[in-house]
Amino acid sequence: MALRDLGFTALAERVYRALLDNADWDGATLAEALSCQEAEIAVALTSLAELGVVTPDDQAAIGVTLKYPASALGELIERREDELLNEQRRVGDTRSEVAKLTERYSARPWSVDPATGLERIEDLEQVRQRLAELAFFTRRSVWSVQPGESISRSAIEASRPLDLRGLRRGIAMRTIYNTAVLQDEACRDYMREVTAAGAEIRVTDDPIERMVIMDDVVAVLPIDPQNSGQGALIVRQPGLIVGFLRLFHRLWNEADVYPPVKAEGSGADPSGEDRKVLALLAEGSTDEVAARVIGVSVRHLRRRVARLMTELGAGSRFEAGVEAARRGWI
Repeated sequence: MALRDLGFTALAERVYRALLDNADWDGATLAEALSCQEAEIAVALTSLAELGVVTPDDQAAIGVTLKYPASALGELIERREDELLNEQRRVGDTRSEVAKLTERYSARPWSVDPATGLERIEDLEQVRQRLAELAFFTRRSVWSVQPGESISRSAIEASRPLDLRGLRRGIAMRTIYNTAVLQDEACRDYMREVTAAGAEIRVTDDPIERMVIMDDVVAVLPIDPQNSGQGALIVRQPGLIVGFLRLFHRLWNEADVYPPVKAEGSGADPSGEDRKVLALLAEGSTDEVAARVIGVSVRHLRRRVARLMTELGAGSRFEAGVEAARRGWI
């Protein structure tokens, strides 16, 4: 980890690391070792004192004494975590402001039936824009059903950034496809990418109709199930949403897991990120720490761990670590 992430300047970090190994050095020795001026060393020491990792000490050769690193750096890490958490909350609060501003936008290109609350959008590009807007406000889950023999390249390219961004935010994502899509290489590549990122996919041979449900409160359906090019309907009525949810969960329970769980020794090697997750857990890292290192939400990390445990046939994280080590994954 670069200590600059905790507020160290580049030189202050070099000075700090050097003093950890050579606490008895004076300013001249340190300046010579780091190829800089003693005045620069003095500035770096002032910076370290402001960070709270050293304390002034007239008896020390360098004029400061190092604090115990575990506690001093631990305090800096906690302070930085608090700052990041507060920043995340502030950014999250802007979502409600975006919603208010969007409501004031009078030029929106779709209509809303005042009697039913249904939104009808007939232009496909506008449908994609509306889906992107709805995805922005989604906080918990996206359940979708995607029929058809394949997914167009343009649809994949439009969906990929939205799906990956949602997964990074910790949104639970489940999708049911017709098995016909497995014949298309681009579709398989896309499915591998999102499942590696934490999405869950199932496939079925049964006829299915297109549907997307976000946060269990809004559904997007085709105007004409036989021709998705006709546009989409946005539905929010609770009575209809309950029915759509029951349909989705019934289809999900009846569909087959994708990719199928492979027998021991027959599966492909895990991705580099999966190996990193397993290594962090084997080191005893908490979910919160591991998620921060990987750069994903805690919910996303826990779903990934659950998937890896299934692939390893493990009943606990300890067993998963032992099995991963046995297979040479970590």
